[in-house]
Amino acid sequence: MAQAVLDKPYEIQPDLTYAPQLAEGEPRVVSEDPFTIEYTLKEGLTWSDGEPLTSADARFTYEQIMNPDNQIITREGFDKITEFETPDERTVRMVFSEPYALWQTLLGGSNGFILPEHVYAEEDFNTAMNEEIVGSGPFVFDEFRRGESLRVTRNENYWGEAPALDSVTYRFIPDTNSNIAALQAGEVSLIRPAPDVGLFERLEGIEGTTTDSANGTQWEHIAFNTEVIDNPQLRQAIAYGINRQQIIDELLQGQEVPALQSVVVPEQDQFYTPSWERYTYDPDRARQLVEEATAAGADPTITFSTTSGNALRETLQELVQQQLGDVGITVEIANQSAEQFFGETTLNGDFEMGLWAWIATPEPDLVPLFSSGGIPPEGQNYYRYENEEVSSLLEEYQRTVDEGQQGELVQQATDLMAEDVPLIPIYQRPEVLTFSDGLQGPDANPTLAGAFWNIEEWELAQ
Repeated sequence: MAQAVLDKPYEIQPDLTYAPQLAEGEPRVVSEDPFTIEYTLKEGLTWSDGEPLTSADARFTYEQIMNPDNQIITREGFDKITEFETPDERTVRMVFSEPYALWQTLLGGSNGFILPEHVYAEEDFNTAMNEEIVGSGPFVFDEFRRGESLRVTRNENYWGEAPALDSVTYRFIPDTNSNIAALQAGEVSLIRPAPDVGLFERLEGIEGTTTDSANGTQWEHIAFNTEVIDNPQLRQAIAYGINRQQIIDELLQGQEVPALQSVVVPEQDQFYTPSWERYTYDPDRARQLVEEATAAGADPTITFSTTSGNALRETLQELVQQQLGDVGITVEIANQSAEQFFGETTLNGDFEMGLWAWIATPEPDLVPLFSSGGIPPEGQNYYRYENEEVSSLLEEYQRTVDEGQQGELVQQATDLMAEDVPLIPIYQRPEVLTFSDGLQGPDANPTLAGAFWNIEEWELAQ
């Protein structure tokens, strides 16, 4: 939802490319030694209160990310910047301590938003945006009813072409059935339902609506807390004991979706190799590994957790429970609210086997997820996975600018990870938007940019 209010120098497009948003033209590498990138802000940018947006705001945002008192989920990449220069009001120059392959993610990724210094300089960064946000996007924050809805209205000081819609209200509807019912009743104009069994058949039956879908960058997987499920043979047994294709066919009926074989998606081209392809469904091999792991002291009873109320994930859990029961592993299901699961459980490592999804970026950003230095609170390595060779390969990849070498390094790392099995990739989740025929402009974007990436282009038919 922040897409409507906050803008970035770069925006990720549906085809996993970048396009300038606040930047004038393409950001560029201006020096190899020291590694330096530079971009120019568009002329005439303003915040929603009419104040000018300048390079000083970009520097302020960087300083908030690097402030150790601020609760930032990851500083990956920003922590390699040695100088953040603003030679004039429109020029931003970042000097790095070493080459950084993923520099574009700093401008278009989850931490890419630029924030207004004049609004937040004297505020507590950790709480200032809990109830409202001031930005430079096509809409401005209007009203937030916690747990119910959030409304934004047209930004009259928007630097770009004025959006056609006067306002947008986001309603928080937690389950797929209620989403569909709200659309059928005309209570909402657009839904973004989570994938569900028979979803497309149900959506096609709603008269007066259009469904747009894209399969790509959001990938679902089974995760292990490797500090708890610390026997690699037991994790390998689970990988062999799960029939991933059968699960996918059950969950996504009517869609031909192959099992995902890596922690990067095939759309990431040179980075992809099918590292998990070795784990074809083999219950006999799984039983043998369970026996060996149990003899070594491993406990074949495992608690499997995910977000409650997600029918697709809960169905997946039940199928996994049945399949693993057939090879000698007892699976106990214990789900939690999304707030607790992602806000506490995964961060604190209070799980054994989990189920969630990541969203790929144009260049795989894998160090925060899988390096030994990314274990919380330093990063998002919720797996507590430690393999120094993998960490070294991923860190070398981040220092490598040659695209061919980048791909080779990532492929080597994913092959090693597949041997350790800190996780099991399952499938790429389809991004689905269904909207009334009177609403024009929505375009499914399966990337980190999300469903509302082009909301300034939406309009209601006259």
